[in-house]
Amino acid sequence: MFIKDFFATFGDEFPVASVLFERRFPTLIGRQNNRQNRRGITVHMKVRLLLSVSILLSAVAICFAVTDALSAIPEGQREALSNRLGLYVGAYRARDWAKLYELVSTVGRGGASKQDFVSAMKAEHGTDFAQMPDLLSFTPSKTDKISDGFNIYGCGKAQREGMKFNGIVVMHVVYEHDAWSFTGWSFTQFPNEPCKALEQPNWAATSRFDFAQPMEEVIHYKSSGTPFHVDPPK
Repeated sequence: MFIKDFFATFGDEFPVASVLFERRFPTLIGRQNNRQNRRGITVHMKVRLLLSVSILLSAVAICFAVTDALSAIPEGQREALSNRLGLYVGAYRARDWAKLYELVSTVGRGGASKQDFVSAMKAEHGTDFAQMPDLLSFTPSKTDKISDGFNIYGCGKAQREGMKFNGIVVMHVVYEHDAWSFTGWSFTQFPNEPCKALEQPNWAATSRFDFAQPMEEVIHYKSSGTPFHVDPPK
């Protein structure tokens, strides 16, 4: 075994002798390589298993956290809301305003057609100059029932003109036309309230948020004097 290990370690320095050794004892070399391969495969499988378990546990933890955060929502509607919430944040992050339009409530749209809505969002969410931030992520923590729907509070991240912000976010949702829709979202305070405040059992928003009007982007677009088409009520 010493000779085999010697050439395995110093074969590059003694290439001729190493080749002769491999020709003379091919079975021995093959056994060693097989052991190394099996050992490598075993380690690789263990790493993959540990990663899979870790991901699974994280997913379960997130699932329970989201379920608890949406406890004020009727139980049979929580999964649907969670799915729509993911689509809403994803549309913002991708700046897919046409897709976002399909997720915004009737009040949030303010009667705007999809074309006008997309134009309004593009005008307010430029990359070099922007009036409004793009929502990048949102993790719900608490839900309050209000008159026409629910206010969901959680930790959010947003970006505006390349600068990123994070803090407590409030998002308003309503159930209409057999689906959950979003009227809008906002940071709860300026400067932004740190997310760690949500860990306090008695945390509550210090301000009331008016979501009984269209999204600010739509309001600004209307006030700019741009010809505005209003969809007829359905």
